[in-house]
Amino acid sequence: LWTEERVTHCGENFFYVEASIEPKPVQNPLPIWIGGSSRAAIRRTARVGHGWMGGLQTPEDVGTVVAAIRDEACVIGRSIADDHYGAAFAFRFGDWDDQPVNQHIANLARRFGHSDPRQLVAIGSDKTIIERIDQFRAAGVSKFILRPIAFRDDDIYKQTQRLIETVLPVFHTGPTS
Repeated sequence: LWTEERVTHCGENFFYVEASIEPKPVQNPLPIWIGGSSRAAIRRTARVGHGWMGGLQTPEDVGTVVAAIRDEACVIGRSIADDHYGAAFAFRFGDWDDQPVNQHIANLARRFGHSDPRQLVAIGSDKTIIERIDQFRAAGVSKFILRPIAFRDDDIYKQTQRLIETVLPVFHTGPTS
């Protein structure tokens, strides 16, 4: 679908007749980033992935997966660029007692049953969020998806704006506008 005008496929799980998609990807081949931490996901990433994006994990967990992917890729004679490993976490400039934080932590505990959901987020000052990014960087990650913990649009904007103004400049190495 990414390279041909029309595709017909008759397989065990999917059946398509003259299927097409537009627009086609600009990159050829299209980079495939894979997620997941299972043994199968690690093997899949090493075998066909161009990058890996972690989910709801601690920096330590991410480091273990990144190392396993690198090892598996080496065994099969592949490599994934060092800057193609990512992590995601929620953040809030504020306090652990903030209502959005309490609700977010309760949701994490309920949905994922993590022993300490507080390990999965960064709450506090600019320094706290910078330290969490550095923890992930030490684990081998250089790409990030950061989600503000907030209830309202104005709070999401405020949290994001502060991230842009105080945290991103610490790590930004590209041209300025």
